Amino acid sequence: MQRKLSDKHFDAISGEVFIYTPIKNILICLYKHNRFIFPKLSNFYFLDFLIDSFFSKIYNLPMDLELLQFRAETLQKIRQFFIEKKYLELDTPAMSPTLIPETCLEVFSSDYIEPWTNTKKPVYLVPSPEVFIKKIIAKHKVSCFQLSKCYRNVESVGRTHSPEFTMLEYYTMDISYKESMDLTEKLFDFLLPPIKEGETDLFAELRPPFIKLSMDEAFEKYAGFKLSDCPKPKDLANHAKRLGIEEIPENPFAKWPWDDLYELILVQCVEPALPKEKPVFLYNYPAKVPCLAQDCKELGKDKKPLWKERWELYGKGIELANCYSEETNAQKVKEYFEEEGKLKNQQAIIPHTIDEDYWKTFLNFPKCSGVAMGVDRLIMLLADKRSIESVLPFPFRLKAGYY
Repeated sequence: MQRKLSDKHFDAISGEVFIYTPIKNILICLYKHNRFIFPKLSNFYFLDFLIDSFFSKIYNLPMDLELLQFRAETLQKIRQFFIEKKYLELDTPAMSPTLIPETCLEVFSSDYIEPWTNTKKPVYLVPSPEVFIKKIIAKHKVSCFQLSKCYRNVESVGRTHSPEFTMLEYYTMDISYKESMDLTEKLFDFLLPPIKEGETDLFAELRPPFIKLSMDEAFEKYAGFKLSDCPKPKDLANHAKRLGIEEIPENPFAKWPWDDLYELILVQCVEPALPKEKPVFLYNYPAKVPCLAQDCKELGKDKKPLWKERWELYGKGIELANCYSEETNAQKVKEYFEEEGKLKNQQAIIPHTIDEDYWKTFLNFPKCSGVAMGVDRLIMLLADKRSIESVLPFPFRLKAGYY
């Protein structure tokens, strides 16, 4: 698994970058670097990304055998980790006639045609296996995991995004989001090769222990203020201006809602400044941004919860995973989905049938913590690549005959 010093695409010792083209069975030496001429490219992260993406498109190359093996080994080790801990592996459907409303994404729709009537009935590719997994958890109260393909429409295609991607979801009974941090660190320890005595740790940037920052601490450190001191939209609007974030005259910050201003500052000022030398757990997300995570006990001046029991994991600045202490109050879930459903019906580019009774799943839902992790991004970082296209056997393409 140690690909950093010896890689079929880039040899960091010799400084040569190679591309194998199975079609013509030739080896192209693309570049032999000179550190004095190109000091900023001494690690060749950017060059590696350009070569992988450009030449795969020129030569229509599938993933090389070494990376196919590496991907397979990583998936096998993920399964081994959870099976050894007695988690139940699930295999839920990729299609569903109904979905839960999620305003943050769009779906793929199709039709099932009944053979005896030719009647068309809408079906949708599942954007997350969560819709089925939580029904299993409600009934059987069992820790479980799933590796599955997920599908999201109107999704960019690029370095870290694809409309089709592999997701790892794991749910653990009777633990909170903070205990899921420990479990996730153990997963990384299991996936990474051991440190050899007397040798440089090639995976130090991914090895536990991880950095832990609350959202309030992160905003104070990287944006110069605490979120907890900003209960009103105008507070965040003033900070956005102070931070030099560009404001469009036709849509001034004074008109923006609190959650949009928070997201703007998070994406433009906080996330880019997060440490890169170690993965980062960014935890305790603002309760003003609705989600199905438990409320933290800390209350604001209005006597309402300030934070949600939620974290996201960043590796080398890339979002890898999202975790909740799962909401178990059926009434809260019902109200959340009712509001999401209204917004979804108003905003959706591709409307879908909503499961109006899904909230009933939570009438007898156990205490648990759930994590969703992007597997392609994880493999990309483990393989020291700069694009998920480098670790996908067949990257998403619309060009006819590409494969």
